[in-house]
Amino acid sequence: MSLLKPLISGLSLMACAQVAAQPLGPLHVPSPDWRDQVIYFVLTDRFNDGDPHNNDQGAGVYDPSKGSHYSGGDLRGISAQLDYIQALGATALWLTPPVANQWWYPRGSYGGYHGYWARNFMQVDEHYGSLQDYQRLSRQLHGRDMYLIQDIVVNHTGNYFGYDGEYDPNDTAKNFALFNEEHPGNRFPTQAPFAHVDRNNSEHVQTNAYHWTPSIQDYQDPVQEFTYQLASLADINTSNPKVRQVLKDSYRYWIDQVGVDAYRVDTAKYVEHDFWNDFLHSDDGVFAKARETGREHFLAFGEIFDGSAPMDNAGERKLVSFLGSDAKPELNSVIGFPLYFELSRVFAQGQPAAQLGYRLEQAMAVYPDPYVIPNFVDNHDTARFLASGSIPAFKQALATIFTFAGIPVIYQGDEQGFVQTRRAMFAGGYANDNDQFDTQSPLFRFIADLARLRTSQKALTRGDFKLLSAETSGAGVIAYTRSYQNDTILVLFNSADSPRLASGLGLNGKTLQPLFDETQGYVEQAKPQPGLDTLELPARAIRVYRISGEAVAANSAKVEMTVIKPAQKVLTQNTVIKGRFSGGDAALFMLVDGELASAQELLVDNQGAWQWTLPVSDLGERSVSLQLYSPEFGQVSEPVILTTRVEQAQIRVQASAKAGDAKGPNGKYRSPTHAASGEQRDIVAAEVQAAGRIMQLTLTMAEISDNWQPTNGFDNVSFAIFFDLGKQASSEGLRQLPELDAQMPNQSRWHIGHRIFGWGNALYDTQGADQKHIGQPLTPVPVVKVDKSAKQITLHYDSRAFGIQSWYGVRLYVTSWDRAGEGDLRPLAPNASAWAFGGGNANEPKIMDQVWIDLPQTPILTGNGY
Repeated sequence: MSLLKPLISGLSLMACAQVAAQPLGPLHVPSPDWRDQVIYFVLTDRFNDGDPHNNDQGAGVYDPSKGSHYSGGDLRGISAQLDYIQALGATALWLTPPVANQWWYPRGSYGGYHGYWARNFMQVDEHYGSLQDYQRLSRQLHGRDMYLIQDIVVNHTGNYFGYDGEYDPNDTAKNFALFNEEHPGNRFPTQAPFAHVDRNNSEHVQTNAYHWTPSIQDYQDPVQEFTYQLASLADINTSNPKVRQVLKDSYRYWIDQVGVDAYRVDTAKYVEHDFWNDFLHSDDGVFAKARETGREHFLAFGEIFDGSAPMDNAGERKLVSFLGSDAKPELNSVIGFPLYFELSRVFAQGQPAAQLGYRLEQAMAVYPDPYVIPNFVDNHDTARFLASGSIPAFKQALATIFTFAGIPVIYQGDEQGFVQTRRAMFAGGYANDNDQFDTQSPLFRFIADLARLRTSQKALTRGDFKLLSAETSGAGVIAYTRSYQNDTILVLFNSADSPRLASGLGLNGKTLQPLFDETQGYVEQAKPQPGLDTLELPARAIRVYRISGEAVAANSAKVEMTVIKPAQKVLTQNTVIKGRFSGGDAALFMLVDGELASAQELLVDNQGAWQWTLPVSDLGERSVSLQLYSPEFGQVSEPVILTTRVEQAQIRVQASAKAGDAKGPNGKYRSPTHAASGEQRDIVAAEVQAAGRIMQLTLTMAEISDNWQPTNGFDNVSFAIFFDLGKQASSEGLRQLPELDAQMPNQSRWHIGHRIFGWGNALYDTQGADQKHIGQPLTPVPVVKVDKSAKQITLHYDSRAFGIQSWYGVRLYVTSWDRAGEGDLRPLAPNASAWAFGGGNANEPKIMDQVWIDLPQTPILTGNGY
């Protein structure tokens, strides 16, 4: 200890000196044009430790080895890394709530290191530093012409009460439980009126600062959404005028005393609409204080955690409802969650590119001001993109938010390729042995180049948007333009893992000046090139051009290329497709679903007629896109969309599983104890059907829940499914199962793995896989469909992602467990707790139930399971 104390003191002095050396600006500065900003989002406790003295507050909640505890990041740590943040191209810093928090929630065995469990809305938490530290950070940002965004909460405080038993809305004292377990970090609020948390105390009841309610069970019920608790967090009665006044005073305080330039508003969807008009727009509201300090456009962007189903805009419309109306305005911006979900579906999962095209169009059409909508790829509440997607796909998602309207947001660790959501950036922090502030890492340089591209092109920050092309049948080309004051930028993506053709762009011979691509990054003074009507894009291409002038196209001749659509609306067997081509002896190719690498050359007769047989063998109803391609003329025909249907499976295998046996390999595991835990890990039966390239796996469960509004339709269970490809395998395979502390049974080896839970869907191979990490991501990922009434989850697999010719001889091993929303497996401990399984040790198998399925080697129906 005698050696450790001087070392800590030395580190602290070094951090303080580094902080003090940075230039200080004024506390109050005018609002920026938010369209021009790039935001860097910091999870304060996990970013950088600038003052080790404040790490341990004597409550036993500081332990960087555990994700549930404080790691040591603080305000001085952020100040010390502003050079790093600015070098990335960020112009604004968003940090998690710095307010005094409940440090520990005993029932959940989890800490408030994240800042969202306030005990006092007008104090800096002791772990983060002091008010002076926060003011200094603000001045340092302003001295760099950067801006400060504070995360705020008005919906709830901490985990202070709930109900141990049935809830009676007519008698809210019945079964009421005050969470007053003895723990030095489990401190009740100190700020009036929020200190009054006890329903059984008449003085507290009279204060009426909270809704005396249990946790939300039905997210579609507006009464529960606005007045019930979110995951046992004490729900504030925001309709109480006295409560509203304290919240207004609290958040006017940070603007006045610290010079905050914008607010990100946590859990905004759970607060009634009337509150937002009063809180922000009243004479004593937040915006009035901002104007007093010279901030005419104080941004308040709300978290409305809602997405939209593919080709639907319900999520956008829900978000816009929180912007209010001209007569009664509310928030002035919302976070772009619908786009966030679509980026993952299209780029990480290989769903049709047209879904992203539609989502971009809806953002422009539905949001009153799409240019101030913060858009993101990762955040602290969701699984990282790279937990399921590849780096090339991640780059495409990032390039989208930098070339589309809105404010791009980078979450700490994106630039270093983090896979774990809340991993610390600094050495010694959670899940990190070394500092991760590498300004030369490939992703750091890639994002910095994107920031340079964006800030150098007004068309990208202010321009109109026009969608030119988006593949409808699957992964493929997405093309759009951004235009501003006679300047037009063309953006092209190929979301497929194989080459594609971009056609029909309407360039009309105009010249393309390269600005950015996935290999070179930002390109300055590049040589212009002819704007051909058809461009070949490599796998996972990113291309950004300025359309800059006129030039003669390489081949301006046009030829007739026609596909005669069959008369049948739905094709149920192999079908001859016919058409015409006027290109003489020039080669002509058929593209199926845009796949250039597998294009088939057609035989054209002297009259220009051709015919070709479309195979119809894939299980289920599917959409197929057909196009003709003439390389010599640089021309591609308009797509013809056909529908195929195959109802008869070539393979059908049923595997029974015993109900009630989801108790782990030793039969002694116990499920987490939280109220919604249930029996969702219990697999009752499994069935496989396959025909052509498509295999369908249906799991019948003892229970299916969707309490947490999971994007995949089910929650409280995760599946890890492993495929032994047998003789079709191109590698030896592995026995070790990533993350599960287990091995493949039956002396088998897996070649392809599939991980799916409520908010994640990843298909991967064995490349780079080990005990802790999954392998290289593959696309397309399986499509998931949930029938809650039948208690069935159905997964549709495409053999193209597996690199196999058929499903015969494939073996499946299906396992169940559960994951947090951020993607981490729930831990296993001797005793079950709210968010941990019990009955085992941390290094034992993370498998609650299992099913083994053998597919036949030949077309004979058979099967077994356990």
